[in-house]
Amino acid sequence: MNRNQEIIRTSVLGIIVNSMLAGFKVVVGFLSGSIAIILDAVNNVSDAFSSIITIISTKLASKRPDHKHPYGYGRVEYLSALVISLIIIYAGITSFVEAVKSIFNPSIPTYTTVGLVIIFVAVLAKFSMGMYVKKTGERLNSGSLLASGEDSRMDSIISASTILAALLFIWTNVDISSYLAVIISIMIIKAGYEIAASTISSILGERPDKELTNQIKKLVMTFREVHGVYDLFLNNYGPNKNVASLHIEVDDTMTADE
Repeated sequence: MNRNQEIIRTSVLGIIVNSMLAGFKVVVGFLSGSIAIILDAVNNVSDAFSSIITIISTKLASKRPDHKHPYGYGRVEYLSALVISLIIIYAGITSFVEAVKSIFNPSIPTYTTVGLVIIFVAVLAKFSMGMYVKKTGERLNSGSLLASGEDSRMDSIISASTILAALLFIWTNVDISSYLAVIISIMIIKAGYEIAASTISSILGERPDKELTNQIKKLVMTFREVHGVYDLFLNNYGPNKNVASLHIEVDDTMTADE
């Protein structure tokens, strides 16, 4: 299985898991009247939509180079990560507005044991999914999967906090779900901003990784005719797609042809 196929397979798995979790949380959220759980479900929907964008961008990025784009379409993956970050930010802002409204117009939540068990299982599923997606993203050097994986891990923490809010209400009759929803919304916005900032930095162009430049110089120096490597420039055209130019030092007795 090549890199693109594995990214697509991982994204499809993310769509299935997030869709199922969103469905369960929506039911539990409406039955309990917890705005925090409902907004957590909305976050799962945005994650599933992000996976769809990842699949589309992976297909586009795998297109062969052509006359107009001789270095290929690899940078599409950066654009998709940027779109995903904007979706996350939009979801966070929308959630924040609804959470603030619920503070001024509160409703008394009613939690059930079944509902709490469902949310607990969702926490475990989301955390496991996040770890799997992030490790896959690191191995495949996929910014979209890395962002999705880290977002999933954060979501599991957010979901765990909704359980704590429910338990607090059951034990003390104090409802903090609306205030928790505000915190969740801010965390979602922060996550989207960090992904956007990292992606924009990649699009603008970053300093090449020192380990990679050293490997290139070391490889060129394996030719016995080369005595030195200077002025190495690396241009990035997508994950794992770099074009390099450099100057080499050779004997002045060598011909241009040699």
